[in-house]
Amino acid sequence: MSTSNPNSEPNPILAALTAALSSGPAQKLDDEVYKPRLQSYWRHNGSDWAEIVGRLSSEPAISVPISSEKLRLISWNIDILVPFAEERMRAALQYLEALVASTPASTPIVIFLQEMGISDLGQIRDAPWVQQHFHITERDERNWASPLYGTTTLVDRRLRIESVFRVRWISKFERDGLFVDVSVVQPRDADAPGHVKGDRKVLRLCNTHLESLVADPPVRPLQLQVAAEALHQGVVGAALLAGDLNAIQPFDRTLHEENGLQDAYLVRGGREDSDEGYTWGYQVPQPMRERFGCSRMDKILFRGDIKASWFERIGMGVRVEEEEVRERMREGEQDMEGWVTDHYGVLGDFELVGWVLE
Repeated sequence: MSTSNPNSEPNPILAALTAALSSGPAQKLDDEVYKPRLQSYWRHNGSDWAEIVGRLSSEPAISVPISSEKLRLISWNIDILVPFAEERMRAALQYLEALVASTPASTPIVIFLQEMGISDLGQIRDAPWVQQHFHITERDERNWASPLYGTTTLVDRRLRIESVFRVRWISKFERDGLFVDVSVVQPRDADAPGHVKGDRKVLRLCNTHLESLVADPPVRPLQLQVAAEALHQGVVGAALLAGDLNAIQPFDRTLHEENGLQDAYLVRGGREDSDEGYTWGYQVPQPMRERFGCSRMDKILFRGDIKASWFERIGMGVRVEEEEVRERMREGEQDMEGWVTDHYGVLGDFELVGWVLE
């Protein structure tokens, strides 16, 4: 349990974000910066995390077979700016562990996390349930565009990863897309139009945290356009993109349509401007809610040979366990009521059409 005053030391992440805000519009860097960058991922071998580059040459025996067409995707932003990071992440991981345990054993799971700090990565690495069930894309911060925070993805160990790579966005806040390609194959006994039996493609997964706040000129449209181009490549049979999309302006509502993507919440019957859809605004101090209102920042978008069979929000009302920490969070400048984060997460169940997970 943290015992120091959370407001006694300057927050380097807040300082970096404040400096970025005052630096003017986002500037395009050299083209080389925006080329895809392959990275390794990590698998626990029973004693430590082992680094893997590319596709595993052989897979250990699988104790519980997976449903070859189904996938559950979970995405959650865990606020990096609020004090008591370790206590909040501990509660978030306990909640996610229960969510994973409640998922049918045959359904593979992928978890996207945004606003991860270095201590968060350590807690993820040390969690026994993560070691047992998931590959992780980050053991440390080496692949982040920022040395202070970034995204990370947990991939069900039973899925066959073809590659992991990142693409930088034009961004004041060093944002990017974290892509994971999972192998899918055309069943030899299937008869789907447009496919050759036995064909191989990938299910491309993109974990992202789009530009925060209001930018002039807007940056999120360009960021999602670049992401969508990667999701539409010929090798991609189906694709899922999720994360904190910071959808706070009118143009954000149509970005998925403009880029040939579907919005899982809307496909499943959700409505804009609805309390049932908002993912930000309920777990923030009252003055912030009065100033900014509520919004549907967090989304799951998809395209290709895949359909959404379920969508829901997760992480509502999750608080730190320690009562002392809750009290200090209520009394501090953040007035956070002990919540682990200001965002609700999102969960979607999906089914491949004409492809199966390898």
